[in-house]
Amino acid sequence: MKSKTLWSALAGCALLTLMSVSAWAQVGRLEGDVVKEGSKEPIVGAEVVIERTDIKGTYPVKTDKKGHFLHAGVPLTGTYTVLVSAPGCEPTFLSGIRVINNNEPLKIELRAGDGRKLTMEDVKKAGGVAKASPGGAPAPPKMSEEEMKKAKEEYEKAKKDRDEAEKYNAAIGQINVFLKAGNDMLTKNDLNGAIGQFQEAVKLNPDIHISQGNLAIALQKRGVGQFNAGNRDAAKQDFLDSIAATQKALSGLESQEKDTKMTNDPLQNRRTRTTYHVVRAESEAILATKFGDLTQVDAAVKDYTLLAELTDDPAKKKDYPLKAAKVYFDAGKSEEAVTAYNKILESDPENVEALYNLGLAYAGVGKFQESANTLQKFVDKAPATDQRVAEAKSVIKDLIVGNNLQPPKSEPTKGKGAPAKKKP
Repeated sequence: MKSKTLWSALAGCALLTLMSVSAWAQVGRLEGDVVKEGSKEPIVGAEVVIERTDIKGTYPVKTDKKGHFLHAGVPLTGTYTVLVSAPGCEPTFLSGIRVINNNEPLKIELRAGDGRKLTMEDVKKAGGVAKASPGGAPAPPKMSEEEMKKAKEEYEKAKKDRDEAEKYNAAIGQINVFLKAGNDMLTKNDLNGAIGQFQEAVKLNPDIHISQGNLAIALQKRGVGQFNAGNRDAAKQDFLDSIAATQKALSGLESQEKDTKMTNDPLQNRRTRTTYHVVRAESEAILATKFGDLTQVDAAVKDYTLLAELTDDPAKKKDYPLKAAKVYFDAGKSEEAVTAYNKILESDPENVEALYNLGLAYAGVGKFQESANTLQKFVDKAPATDQRVAEAKSVIKDLIVGNNLQPPKSEPTKGKGAPAKKKP
């Protein structure tokens, strides 16, 4: 029996908080010791300014009570000049410094002086040659043109990644506001309001799958309400828009899984993907069976088949093939329905849902004896409380009378005993 009223068993997507992405360039550490010339006496509070010379960048730090300095956030790609000054000392600098993760600490000695500070302009006037005091570490060689080119390329790539990350992260807070508001409205069945909030989230970043997925659910729910209210055109558009949003959600989820900068939980992604396919399959099935859009039949069957593979729930794994076969049946594709139900019964011969619908599908393709026989199997196996039992018996009777068939034989089933003998 076909219901004229649609209903939706979909729960709203749980609100997922979007996380910021990390796309900053790799960093290393630059450290050293500053002592008084000709001694091991540490200079406390000496100012160490690490100036990047291939591009603009300044990283100041001071020495501790042992005369040691450390900066652990210096980008690995780059060339640096280290300016060192302290009260009562003559300043000095080291140029052409490269940062690697296993850098040896720099050894810097300062002689007595006026305590002035150096600038990069002073370094340029000195020709950029290292001015370390006697005993200080010699400056590393300058970068070659090829090394400079490679460093610049690495920097440009890191800068692009950083800019993209900053742009993404800037929208995260506001997107979460829209998502929360939309989900709150969804729970209150304010579907128009929820759709509006999710659409605002999509505008900020159409590639975020959560926004598209929640929008798809809200559109489908509104479509169900529109259909039940008799607004078929509006309902159809909502179902079509829901399918489109779900497709974007699935594409966004796939992109997220491939993005090494994003945090991915494979189990959560599998559950999310399952939800999106359920939403899409239901909308496709409704369009196929209630609106006669036969282009959606195969799409719905494909989604239900995929869902049977995705789920680990035994009950759902059993239910999704039935849903796929029912789409064929309700869309008037009886031959395909017969094939689908028979496939289910090959592995689950006691499945009363498949037996009942297969019996009706056989009648749809003119195989009346098979129809009567299959419906009798349904009657034998179905619980006595199943309201379809009486209907099936009536159909069997009509098939026998109308097509001069042999009455199907009942099969004893466990717990029911032998069938009662019929009067001649």
